[in-house]
Amino acid sequence: MIPFERIEALVGHRFPGGTYTIEHWENFLVHDASGSDLDVSELAHPAMLFHVPIAGVGVSIADVFALCEAESDEAVRAGGYVWEIERPLREDVPYRMDGGIIAVERKEGRRGGLMDLVTFRIDITDPARGDVDASVTNTWIFLRRDG
Repeated sequence: MIPFERIEALVGHRFPGGTYTIEHWENFLVHDASGSDLDVSELAHPAMLFHVPIAGVGVSIADVFALCEAESDEAVRAGGYVWEIERPLREDVPYRMDGGIIAVERKEGRRGGLMDLVTFRIDITDPARGDVDASVTNTWIFLRRDG
């Protein structure tokens, strides 16, 4: 069993940080896959917030799974997403990404058993302005079946 103290110690962990530029082709594909028209003003589709923050903050999903000691890829669930968008994201802007783990909680459910909820927040900043354009707060659930 993974001791909760080890997971709890992740609070305050900072991701390396980095930059990410939304390219026209990927924005086009997300617009197309969602059935929405590509905006001529080069605004990025809001669904970009599912993958851009992780990619831009210098980690992969596999890295987060390893950090949180996921027992397997199948033992992780999405617990929730909160997107705060101050300004819509745009194509061809080298956004700065910074963030880390802000909370953990251990719960036990009747059906799900023991689980750790790990919440991380990533801020997306346009360096030309210096203001945060969007923040993404995600909670992922790590099922602890060996407990």
